[in-house]
Amino acid sequence: MRYLDLGTVSAARSQAIYHAVASLMAPGDGITLVTVSPDKPYVCVGFHQVTSREVDVEFCRRNQVPISRRMTGGGAVYLDENQIFWHLIFPQRFADVDRLYEKFLAAPVRVYQRMGIEAVHRPVNDIVVGPRKIGGTGAATIGDATVLVGSLMMDFNVEAMAKVLQVPSEKFRDKLIFTLQEYMTSVKRELGEQVPFDRELATRWLVEAFENVIGETAVPGSLTEREERALAEFESTLFSEDFVFTSEGILQRGVKISGDVRLYEGVYKAPGGLIRLIYREREGKFDDVLLAGDFFAEPQDRLLQFAKRLRGATVTTANIESAAQWLLEAAHIPGVSVADLVRAFLAANPPIETELRSEVQ
Repeated sequence: MRYLDLGTVSAARSQAIYHAVASLMAPGDGITLVTVSPDKPYVCVGFHQVTSREVDVEFCRRNQVPISRRMTGGGAVYLDENQIFWHLIFPQRFADVDRLYEKFLAAPVRVYQRMGIEAVHRPVNDIVVGPRKIGGTGAATIGDATVLVGSLMMDFNVEAMAKVLQVPSEKFRDKLIFTLQEYMTSVKRELGEQVPFDRELATRWLVEAFENVIGETAVPGSLTEREERALAEFESTLFSEDFVFTSEGILQRGVKISGDVRLYEGVYKAPGGLIRLIYREREGKFDDVLLAGDFFAEPQDRLLQFAKRLRGATVTTANIESAAQWLLEAAHIPGVSVADLVRAFLAANPPIETELRSEVQ
């Protein structure tokens, strides 16, 4: 197993590294393990999310907090130097993502337990201490490789996380801070101010834990020239406006919406994550559709095919149910059922009731 210890690097490099390595991995290559931390805070949204719905974009811009989008699922997260990120990259695809979590999350769980923290894996992909979450993880297929990502939460800034997220009001933000404090924790919170484990020791324990779980020795390595070039490209792409806001087209106000055209949005919290169904209706038919949220879906392109199947169809529960059945047969979306997708549709309300005039008349 090749081991890349990047230490503390730029935010862009810390997020781009596993994308670059995975994109070039070929069958027959060995497993690569990466550990890394960003040198400054940034926000990262999940691949299936709508950035403007999840992140307070204006706050981030005013305070120079970069925003990126990753190619794995999950929700918007606040990342900083107090988290030690690990990336496990395999040269093959895994059909059973649940099994992937079950086997390999044993490594970070063992590290927390070695520290004296009673952490356990809670399916699908959380690591918890009692009711509190101490580690979120994600998985995705990039190229022909599978990546499993997560972090050791040495400390966590709840107030900063609450500030970068999009909320309906400041009163709600106060409630969000309280909720995060109640349901999130860290090594520092569990062990007190004088944490006896520094980054170097915690990282070494993490590598040892992965060696034991995988059954291979971690051999220190370095990036190839091809990986360095790919890394530079991903650093640019993942933080670019076009990619970060790639799902926003259906929400743009340059489109005239009136009379027979309306925009609807339904939100439903399924066991596998929040589902956000946004659709534009024209003359009683689906004109455009966006299925988004903080769930995990493999293969990722099936969500786009779900939307394509609905375009032009009559806006009915039966058509949503039919498309949802196809989606869940064609993709693996843990914790999400056909009924959950139908509930998101039934929860839809039109956020735009008045005519929005196009800039070009």
